[in-house]
Order: sequence, then C-alpha cells, then structure tokens
Amino acid sequence: MGDFVRDLQYGFRQLLRRPGFSATAIVSLALGIGLNTTLFSVVNGVLFRGGSVSNPDELVEIYSGLLKGFPQLTTSYPDYLELRDGVEALSGLAASSYARGILTTGARSTLVTGEVVSANYFGVLGVGVPIGRAFRDEENVSPGAHPVAVLSHGLWQQRFGGRDSVVGETIKLSGLEYSVIGVAPPDFTGTIPGLPTEFWTPLMMVESLQFSGVQATTGDEPGLTRIERRGTRWLFLKGRLAPGRTVAQVRAQAETIYSRLRTDHPVTNKDVTVDVVPAASIRFHPMLDGYVRAASAGLLAAVGLILLISCANVANMLLARGASRQREFAIRAAVGASRRRIVSQLLSEGLVLAVAGGAVGVLAAWWAGQALSGLGTSVFPIPVQFDFSLDRSVLAFALGISMATAVIFGLAPAWSSSRPELVPGLKASAEGDSRGSALRNVLVVGQLSLSLILLVGGALLARGLLTAQNANLGFDPQPISSLSFNLQMNGYDVERATAFRDRAFQTLRALPGVTAVSTASRLPLSPDINMDGILVADHDAPDADPTPIDAVRVGTDYFTVVGVPIVSGRAFTEDDVANGRRVAVVNETFARKYWPDQAAVGQRIHPDGFDKDSLEVVGVSRDHRVRSVGEDPRPYLHVPSQPSRTVGLVVRTSAPSVAALPALRQAILSLDSEILFTEETSAGEVAATTVAPTRIGAMVFAAFGLLALLLAAVGLYGVIAYSVGRRTREIGVRIALGAGRGEVLRMVLAQGGRLALVGIAIGTIGAAAVARVLESLLYGVSGFDPVAYGAAAGMMLLVACLANLLPALAAARVDPVRALRSE
Repeated sequence: MGDFVRDLQYGFRQLLRRPGFSATAIVSLALGIGLNTTLFSVVNGVLFRGGSVSNPDELVEIYSGLLKGFPQLTTSYPDYLELRDGVEALSGLAASSYARGILTTGARSTLVTGEVVSANYFGVLGVGVPIGRAFRDEENVSPGAHPVAVLSHGLWQQRFGGRDSVVGETIKLSGLEYSVIGVAPPDFTGTIPGLPTEFWTPLMMVESLQFSGVQATTGDEPGLTRIERRGTRWLFLKGRLAPGRTVAQVRAQAETIYSRLRTDHPVTNKDVTVDVVPAASIRFHPMLDGYVRAASAGLLAAVGLILLISCANVANMLLARGASRQREFAIRAAVGASRRRIVSQLLSEGLVLAVAGGAVGVLAAWWAGQALSGLGTSVFPIPVQFDFSLDRSVLAFALGISMATAVIFGLAPAWSSSRPELVPGLKASAEGDSRGSALRNVLVVGQLSLSLILLVGGALLARGLLTAQNANLGFDPQPISSLSFNLQMNGYDVERATAFRDRAFQTLRALPGVTAVSTASRLPLSPDINMDGILVADHDAPDADPTPIDAVRVGTDYFTVVGVPIVSGRAFTEDDVANGRRVAVVNETFARKYWPDQAAVGQRIHPDGFDKDSLEVVGVSRDHRVRSVGEDPRPYLHVPSQPSRTVGLVVRTSAPSVAALPALRQAILSLDSEILFTEETSAGEVAATTVAPTRIGAMVFAAFGLLALLLAAVGLYGVIAYSVGRRTREIGVRIALGAGRGEVLRMVLAQGGRLALVGIAIGTIGAAAVARVLESLLYGVSGFDPVAYGAAAGMMLLVACLANLLPALAAARVDPVRALRSE
C-alpha cells in the first residue's frame, strides 16, 4: 500500500512537470467520460431511477389484449371489478387512467394533467399521503358524487404556496368545485416515469374531466357511460401479490376469469385475452420498453466509441512519452527495478490522469444534467419531464468508467514501456522503439475506423432526413392549422358544445384569408393513431376477426381543408354530418385492397360485425401519408364526425399557418375566453414530428462523429509528428543524399495516408453493421447508400491530410547538417 501511495505521489509530480501534456490528456478523457456520464444520467432517469412505490417486486400489471397484434391494452371498468373481486392471489388491485382538467385559481386558469384512480390506488402502491389523507371506498361508488382531489407535491408548491391549510380547501377543476383531501409525497409523481401527475381524483369523476389515456373499444354499447361500458377499455391495472402468492397464480386466476367473460359477454369480450407481468420488469409499457432500451443502448454505444477514441488518444500520448523516458526506465531496470514495479508506476500515473479527467467529466455531466432536466418538453397530450441529476448510480458509473479508462489507456503503454532494451535505452537512441510505433499505429487506425462509423451513421440519417423533407406527402401542410379544445372541461354539455362549434365555424370563415374550415379527430401524420376494426363482405369470412384500419372522423369541407381531392364519388355533406348517416370515404389504397376489380363507391363496410349496420362508401380520396413521411401507402377510412364536447378544428388559410394561428386562436377566445387549447399547431409542425427521431439521430451522430474525427485527427497528428521527430536523422540523411523536399513531403503524407485508408476500410465494415440498426429511421435511403459512405470517407481523408500536413511540412524543412549533428 505504501508503494502505491508513493507511486501516486510521484505520478502526480510527473504530471505537474508537464502541464501541456497533462492538460491535453485530461481534456481528452473528460470529453469521453463526461459524455458517457451525461448519457448514463439520461438513461438512468428514463429507465432505472426508482420512485417511492414500496416493495415494487410485489407488484404486477394486468393488461387486456385484442387480437394477436395488441396483447397489452387497457381494461374496462366492469372487467376491472371482475378481476379485483375474483383474483385471490392479489391483496389488492388498483385502476387508473390519465385525464386533463382546467385548474382555476383566482383569475388564472391552466391545463393540468392528472389521474382518475380507484380508492385503493395509494394503498396498493404503498405510497403514503403525508399531508391529509388518501381516498375512501365510499368516494368511488357513484359517478360524480364525491369531487375530492389529492394534489401532487409540485402542484401544491407551485399553485398553493406549500400551505398545509390547503387540505379542506375548495379548488375549481374544469368548472367543478373539488375538495382537497391530501398532498402526495415529493418523490411520487405517478406510475409512468416522465409523465408527471399533478392531481388525483376518484374514477367516478372521469366524466367531468377530459380523458387522455389509452383506449380500445369492442362492441357497440349505445346509451351507457364510460364506467358502465364493458367494451370500452381505458384503465391501467396494478396489483399487489398476497403473501406467499406468485405471478403465475395471478395469471392462472385472471385467465379463468377472462375465459368466463368471453362466454358471458361475447359481444364485448369474444376475442379479449389477459396478460399478467411483473411490474418491476416494466418501465413504461411492454410494447414500448424494447424500443426505449434499444435506443438507449444505441446512444450509449455511440458515446462509448467517443470514450474509446479518447482512451486511444491518451494511450498514444503515453506511448510517445514512454518512448522519451526509455533512458529513465533503463536506469531503473539496471539498478534492480522489476518490470512489475515499473508497470505499477506507469499505471499509477495513468490513474491520476483518469481521476482528474473523471472529475472534470462529472462536473460537465452535472451541468448537462441540470440543463436537460430543466427542458420543459411536452409531448401531446401529456407533459414529459425527467430528472437527469447525478445520483449514487450515476456517480458509481462515473467512478467505474474512470477506473476502466485508466486500465484501457494505461495498460498497453505501461507494458510496452516497462520492457526497455538496456543498451539503446542508456544511449537514449531511437533503437528498439518499433513495438511502440506499431502499437501507436494500431491505436490510430482504431480511432479512425470508429470515427468513420459515426460519420457514416450521421451521413445516412442526414440523407434520410433530406429525402423525407422533400417527399411528396400527398397534401401541402403549410396552409393548414389545427386547434383543439375540450368543452367538457368548461362545463358544456353536448348540445351547447355543438352550438359553440357552429359559431366557431362562422367566426373563422369570416376572417380574412380563411378559405375553408372543418373538424377532424386528427391531422394527417399526427402521433395519435386511431384504428377501427372492419369487415368487408366477399373479402372476410363470416367468423373472421375485424381488421384494424387507420380511421379519422371528419366534418364537411375536410378534404378541401387538407387539399386532398376526391377522385371518385363525393365528399361528406352537411346532411351526412348533421344526421349521422352511415357513410364513409376511403382512400385509393383502401379501394384497391378490398375491391381491386370493382368500383368502391356503393360498397359496404361493416365496422361492428356483419350482423350490425354497415357503412356505405360514397367517395374515394387520393392517397396521402397517414402516419409517417416515409411509409408505404396504407388504407385510410374517413367517417363523419359525431356531436362531441371535444372539438378539433382544422383551418385552411391563404397565408402560412404559422402566421395565421394567432388570429385563429384569438377568434375562438372571443367566443369564450375561458377556453384552453389542448392543441394549437400547424400541419407543417405535425409533419416535422414524424421525422424528429431521424433529425435527432442525425444531429447526435454528426456531432459525435465530428468530435470523434477531431480526436482521431489529433491522434494521427501526434503519431506522424512523433514519427518525424524520431526519424529526423534519417530524413536529414535522405536530404543530404539528394532527396528533394517534395519527395520527403510525399513520404510523410503517404505514411499518414496509409493509416487513414486502413482506418476507412475497417470502419466501412463496422458502418455497414450499424446501418442495419438505423434502417428503420431512414426514409428512401439504403443503409449502403454510396453517397453517405463517400461523403464520410472524403471528410476523413481531408481531415487526415490536414493532420498529416503540418508534420510533413516540418519534415520537408529539416536541415540535414543540424539533423546529423544532433545525433
């Protein structure tokens, strides 16, 4: 232990004697460690950071499934009651769903996101309510009977000043007065990470709020409320295992209940399945977790390449420094120092560098985490927020990665430098340095190949983004605006909401520059995907399962607003919408799929089974992109919108929508100033969201690639400069024997060029493997696009040439007389 401490002290003094070398090495390591620590803090916040739920290993999640492609969806309230009362292996089963409301305090109103929950919600999760109390069973029995609320700690602090007296006070939520009964603990913001809940109310209050969760529907149940409909699935379920019970027992009991429900309620439950999974294995949702983990692993791999390049840089620097200390090591060996002792000394110096680089990297990661945590990112319809601060897990990661880098960049130089050849070492000549030179070349080639992988990834994504931006969407999004609001939150009934919508039509149509106004449940390319199950005669068997088809509910003039022409038949009329006629407009792909050799107009579609009322196809619209910019044409179903308290307006203007939106917004507010918009955006912005993953990926890969290339260029420069320094006598002899300056210049450039070409060759193979992973983000571009590979290789050759040029020029200026005298 004493030797180790002395080695550290000596290593620290050695680094202080060479501040330039030390600063360069520390900055290089800080870049790699800082980037990795920052990204790990993000991954930790998204995937691993825990909440205040007690004993999460005892929790399970229960999902209802529809068809094979959707095995994990939400559950209806009647089915929840069957599970709650029938699964004895659970000590409790809680239900919840997201909802939004308008919170009014004084003259200020704002949209807040909350959850409607069963009375046992906090008890099942094991979350205490430190101020006030949780819900009681009698508060969750009758619809609308008990308007009570628990506030989140954040909302309590921001809107109520953290007053303990808030318990018992009345707040106004979507026009209804609620009594505050409690405040949740600070570290509990709901069950889905990143989706902070600001309030909780009983399930029975859902009709007074705007439902904002995940919903799937089977069966036609007119006249029933959301609470009563068995075919409307909208609840997430979490249960706690009873003592001594297992997940397998819960699954078996739940499957028994669903088998009975399929028999007792065939209209709504004929094809419904049940899935039970341990809650500890789920972060967001079983259908999403795989994608999130894959994306996180990809980003960690990208910044891991940066760290490897940083380590290679420092290893090269240590190799060069070790070569210059051969005389010192030879003397140590001559007086009896063992190889183990020399290796220990050199590793200690590397450890000092790693700790210093890690400390600077952690400071950078702390600053980056604060900046990222403060971003007020919103993803409709629920705000998203993560905590990216440094906790014990992140600090442990930073410590571990710092120690690992000390071994990665320190071991090879230490091993190479610890075996000096005594005679050449004591003579301080360049002899015997071939091992170090070969290792330095290998490290530089590795840096260059890793850099090319990142550059190709960025180039492919950039090419895909450019292709997507120039793609033909089938409509022009620039003049289209969307404004959505839920009048339920303002106390409107359906009749008043319909009248308000009609007044909004008149007001908007009277504005200068407005050419068409309609309603739509979604804009093309919106992230919210609506699907209806359909059957078509002569295409589907009588007992076939309905085929899920993308669908939208629209008003008259919708096709005029979006600029999509009707190619056959007609669009919807006022009579269709006002009287709820059973008609439909399909797109060209839909018509080709189901009636390839017939006219689609006049055909029938069965959305609820062959024994239910069908829809008559009255028109065929031109194809356009539905979900994403790069998708293949997909069937799309349009049906007339129905009276609703949720109003989604789409407006076409002669001016670009971004400029028109403020006037459109003000026109709606002139009718009711209490309205809060759940969406106010342009169709262009909506379209841009579909390529956001590609845009972000291109920016990240490009930034990492350029940083990696810079580090690799520094390493290449160092190798060539060191080689020129070691070959000064040789170069002097060549010049003295008649070699021209240009010949010397070409010789040095060729040395660096060979390293760059080998790096490009190896990097191309690695880039081809990475391209397969990126293919899902590429629009109209092959993973082996020659332009992307050529651009990346060209940039690398250019940077390599510049990195080689300075040492080559220095070599060409060598004075042969001085070079021979120095030897």
